[in-house]
Amino acid sequence: MSQINVNRIKDSNEGAPDFPSGVNVSGITSTVTLGVTNLNPTNVNVSGVVTATTLDGSLLATGTPTLGLGVTINASGLNISGVATAGIVSATTLYGNGANITGVALTIAPLNYNPALNGVDVSKSPGIGFTFNQGVKAGSGEVTLRLVGAAGTVVQTWGVGSSITYSNGDEVSFSLVSELDTDTVYHLSYPSGAFTNIGGDVSYVGTGYTFDTKSLQYQLWTWGNNNRGQLGQGNETLYSSPVQIPGLLWSSVNTQAGGAIEHSGATRNDGTLWVMGFNNHGALGLNNTTDYNSPVQVPGTTWVGDPVISQFGSQFRKSDGTLWVTGRNTYGELGQNDTTNRSSPKQVGSGTDWASGRNKGLVSEVHMCAIKTDGTLWAWGRNNYGQLGQNQASNNDFSSPVQIPGTTWNAVSGCRDGWNIATKTDGTMWAWGKDNFGNLGINDYDSARSSPTQIPGTTWTTKFAAGRQTIAVKSDGTLWIWGNNFHGQLGQNSNIKYSSPVQVPGTTWSDTMTQEFGVSSAIKTDGTLWTWGNNDYGNQGLNDTVRRSSPTQIPGTWSILGRTMVLKEL
Repeated sequence: MSQINVNRIKDSNEGAPDFPSGVNVSGITSTVTLGVTNLNPTNVNVSGVVTATTLDGSLLATGTPTLGLGVTINASGLNISGVATAGIVSATTLYGNGANITGVALTIAPLNYNPALNGVDVSKSPGIGFTFNQGVKAGSGEVTLRLVGAAGTVVQTWGVGSSITYSNGDEVSFSLVSELDTDTVYHLSYPSGAFTNIGGDVSYVGTGYTFDTKSLQYQLWTWGNNNRGQLGQGNETLYSSPVQIPGLLWSSVNTQAGGAIEHSGATRNDGTLWVMGFNNHGALGLNNTTDYNSPVQVPGTTWVGDPVISQFGSQFRKSDGTLWVTGRNTYGELGQNDTTNRSSPKQVGSGTDWASGRNKGLVSEVHMCAIKTDGTLWAWGRNNYGQLGQNQASNNDFSSPVQIPGTTWNAVSGCRDGWNIATKTDGTMWAWGKDNFGNLGINDYDSARSSPTQIPGTTWTTKFAAGRQTIAVKSDGTLWIWGNNFHGQLGQNSNIKYSSPVQVPGTTWSDTMTQEFGVSSAIKTDGTLWTWGNNDYGNQGLNDTVRRSSPTQIPGTWSILGRTMVLKEL
């Protein structure tokens, strides 16, 4: 017999017969059940049985059936459901002791994201991290926070094995070096393999997503000298206590420390830019050299970030990433490849990749610096003290931007005297240029550096300011200061100058500012504002003109420090 074409095979007693060796049952195309007691796969050919739904028998040559029901015969062979064999990763039932089974169907997935995926109105100081569906430990790689998109400027990185906190087994968190900018899109990237399960045999597949920080609304307050109308009060009256500048919805304020404090500027949430005060060199960008004692709008409605206004020139930024300058140009400090003065904003080159925000540019009496979104730092103008960072013995001037080595610059500030302070995304701080007051913080006086030199430490934030003294916050909330101390502006309860950083008492500092003529200010995390140093014009906002060499609190709670103005959140 070469073929059996039947629906069901039974023995003479209506039972399930044994199949002898050698029986060929190929070609059974409609059988529903093969009811056999013993099926010997070595001798019985069951190829071609394409529609049988169950094999009610044994796959052993002899013995009691061990699989029971659930064996399907189809065109591809035997489909054995519920039995884990090599390559079967989705089994729901496993038979055996499982002694050697690892990673069966295991995945590492975040249950909660912070900030939320594509989150909007995120706080300036969010907690950053994941809560996973199981316990994890460090894998390899770095978590990266960038501006705008995956190719934007790196804001901060975290090594998964060194700078990340693991708690409760499944919680992973990262500490920010400084607050995020408001109304800004950030991209957070977690590489594949950054985290593994506790056993170390399964890795997180990685992810990347964006979130948007909230747009805050502020009141604008100011005090101090007002000889040029720089306080925007419609007069030239000195104010030794805070007074409000008219208008609401302010978004950022001039934080440039270098130069005389006779001019001010701020942007609003509607993209308008407003300036006031001294304008002898056209630095206000109003196409004239007239002083103004009330806020006057610079033409345009797409201005963003902190305007950088100095006595001799200014930098402004637009939302399209362009950089604009105005003012004196004796040494090519406007970056126009000439020495022609401008009293209206003029674009620097044609680039659209200039960064905006806190400390993204500086304007001194004779040179400028600015950071791009790719983390590069550029300088132009006079170079008599090596302030352009080109490591040149002759210190040649440049009337067009030249790059300072490095691609991870994060913030920059400086002074009219011809020197610069800058931080990188790794938390290091660097200084170069003139060093007559120990202002470079490298334990030296009366010298100069034509290349960036590192100030000790690796936890510096972007919250720093430089005049003839430098004041800076570290990621642990401590406040450090160095340089000139003629007015007690170093907060050490003395007039001794320091050429290396010294700590101002306290561990909850969050923002800083210094004025050219010996005034220092800082905000704590609770919003309290403290000031010290020179007070000849009521610069300390304490309703007097008494000099102080230790921090003294100004009444109220405040948000963001500017050079002559402070933002208070509504």
